[in-house]
Amino acid sequence: MTTIHILDENTANKIAAGEVVERPASIIKELVENAIDAGSSKIEIEISEGGINYIRVTDNGIGMSFEDANLAILRHATSKIRIADDLSNIQTLGFRGEALPTIASVAKLTLITRLHDREFATFLEVHGGTTLDARDSGGNVGTTVIVQDLFYNTPARKKFLKKPAAESSHIHTILVKLALSHPEIAFKLINNTRLVLSTPGNGQLLDTLTSLYGNDITPNLLPVNFSEEDLQITGFLSTPTLLKSNRQCQTYLINSRVINSRIMAKAIDNAYHSLLPKNGYPLAVLNVHLPINTIDVNVHPQKSEVKFSDENRVFRAVFHAVTNTLRTPLAPTQIAATVLPKPSTVHSLSPEIEAHTKRIYPTNTPTYQPLFVKEDPVSISTAQTLIAQKTPVNDLPSDDLKSDILEPMTAVSPVTDFSLIPLGQIDLCYIVAYNQDGMFIIDQHAAHERILYDRLAISTERIPVQQLLVPLFLDFDETDCNIISEHQQLFYQLGFNIGLAGPNTMRLLEIPADIPNSEAEPIIRQILQAIQELHQPSSQELRHAFLQITACRAAIKAGDSLNMRQIQALISELCQTTLPFTCPHGRPAIIKFSSNDLAKMFKRT
Repeated sequence: MTTIHILDENTANKIAAGEVVERPASIIKELVENAIDAGSSKIEIEISEGGINYIRVTDNGIGMSFEDANLAILRHATSKIRIADDLSNIQTLGFRGEALPTIASVAKLTLITRLHDREFATFLEVHGGTTLDARDSGGNVGTTVIVQDLFYNTPARKKFLKKPAAESSHIHTILVKLALSHPEIAFKLINNTRLVLSTPGNGQLLDTLTSLYGNDITPNLLPVNFSEEDLQITGFLSTPTLLKSNRQCQTYLINSRVINSRIMAKAIDNAYHSLLPKNGYPLAVLNVHLPINTIDVNVHPQKSEVKFSDENRVFRAVFHAVTNTLRTPLAPTQIAATVLPKPSTVHSLSPEIEAHTKRIYPTNTPTYQPLFVKEDPVSISTAQTLIAQKTPVNDLPSDDLKSDILEPMTAVSPVTDFSLIPLGQIDLCYIVAYNQDGMFIIDQHAAHERILYDRLAISTERIPVQQLLVPLFLDFDETDCNIISEHQQLFYQLGFNIGLAGPNTMRLLEIPADIPNSEAEPIIRQILQAIQELHQPSSQELRHAFLQITACRAAIKAGDSLNMRQIQALISELCQTTLPFTCPHGRPAIIKFSSNDLAKMFKRT
């Protein structure tokens, strides 16, 4: 008696469905991508109970004939490929050889489709993999797929679904990404009879972003346009003032295909490294255009991941695309911290988008010349045109990237025509200033941190130091002594000339020029703590930690009293830094209240 059996077609379909159909959102992704491949300009999705009970996807694409519709519900049927070699040359979103039959095997599926030159549509009804009805019918040009009672015949899978609200959220997330991947298509999502998502479909990515996230994000978006040889990257990034608590607002695209990409996520993280708090993520929509023979889209059943023939090249390209974009001179309105609004349902398009864009990205921008007061006791040196700091690159795909990415960057212009008139200090912590755009509140410690960090970070050689008249002898335990000895060269490059002077005693001869003597030992001890917490950090991570800690400890503190000349010097040099809106830890350095904000607060509008 044999123990191995050949499964029947219905059972095999149900097993295959497990690779493609995880939840309602995965069904919608498959059906919408089919609609995109069909050349649709409008796609409407309707769901109820989180898509568990009901899903409808309607498009105005090319449709199918009666014969093709009947073949489409059979396994391994497709119009996208004919032979195995075609797999390496797929230019659509996929060959979808499993989508319709596998969905139909675990749900009740209705298909209505019509070609533009046919008088009648085709109506098919398939329950649990069995065709119940196939006939001519009335219907519009295009295709409608209705999926009901998901997993009705596989209850073991149904119990793993989340509550309807959670499933609806997954559907909304994937549709937002699909809409961003194809701004030329008008998308609509109806959830329990309520329209919750609508995009214009006019081909303008900025308009699509505005319709999905609201008009308030427009002033905080930076266009991305990067190219090298046969690779191009387009899209939008947010300024570091517009944050989200997770990566949900980051959309990664390869040739307009929505994917999950560790490589792209890591490149974005490293480009923004010192601009954001640990729990903050920028909005990003990046579309990487590559020759199709350099990627493999068939490494994942749901086509949600791709394999690159050269991961290092993609990482480098995304990293440089982001850093180049962030080096663009920023408008004054992009400096102050803002809050990303909760993704809204349906927004009307802003008639002022073009005007916004012209105002935010002007040409021939003047350079602001700051006021400096050298005799003030606060350590603020004469500002200079800065170069963007060397960016630490964590967890690179391979070591051969380091020499390329860590090269010094080109000079960066200061903030566009931005100056502030100081009014005074509040609570020995905050500076109040104003200009024609409104009122600004500046955190004096965060502002000085940014100034010091940028000044230290531009050093391509050893950081400028001051020699101690009397060496400091510091006692450490054996573990700390070993860490210092292991990283002694890095300590030296960053301004700390420290070495072993005896058992568990270290001698400090030099410290960075910008820090007071009293802060030297606390900084070293804080650096040692950071090294132990980082767990096998790279040299780039260590350098960032050194600079971050040094700038924080050396900066003026809350409680330090400043006179008006010191306040003016601080503001002036802050405006000359590359990114004055955040400290190196990602906290806001400036908060803005526009004239409209003040009017609303005082109930004038």
